[in-house]
Amino acid sequence: MFALIRTGGRQYKISPGEVFKVDRLAVEPSSSVVLDEVLLVSEGDEVTVGTPLIEGANVACTVVRHERGPKVRVFRFKAKKGYRKRSGQRREITVLRVDGVSPDGKRMTMAEVVAPTKAAAKPKARAKSKAVAKTKAKATSKAAAKPKAKAKSKAAAKPKAKAKSKAAAKDDGDAALTHALSAKAMNWWDLERPAGRLAGDGEAAAAG
Repeated sequence: MFALIRTGGRQYKISPGEVFKVDRLAVEPSSSVVLDEVLLVSEGDEVTVGTPLIEGANVACTVVRHERGPKVRVFRFKAKKGYRKRSGQRREITVLRVDGVSPDGKRMTMAEVVAPTKAAAKPKARAKSKAVAKTKAKATSKAAAKPKAKAKSKAAAKPKAKAKSKAAAKDDGDAALTHALSAKAMNWWDLERPAGRLAGDGEAAAAG
């Protein structure tokens, strides 16, 4: 719920419980004041617009304190005339707190405005907590599934690694055996051939 009001020639959008600043009012701090220049009142889907004011509508406020606004400096000069003038001012302000809005003589307090919003917020909070719980459950299930998958992949990888190492060892053994046989053949060739040559030479000498 909110309302548009006019005071001091300015318009303000206010809601129950809100604190806002207006031009200085001739009232004492902690006193109550009623603003009756209400231009518009919105309550849920129902909107009431004045022409220009809403008859019978008013806003009850409590004066919080009086204060002064920030310093506004004004500097004036005239070119080539040597005219320089500096001045400043601070706006006199009254701080108000909205106690209730009355669109038709029945005042709406802050408690009446906050209660429906709290009731509407509870289902949203419950839905949010359920969504958070679901995501946590999914995360824990995924975390529990990952170690099992890793263990399974390691167990499946070990036999393959063993089979690969056996195959590599077998290939190495075959290569070593081939190398040994070739070395033995070479040794035989080197040992047997000179003996044959010597025998041939002897036969030739005997024939001569």
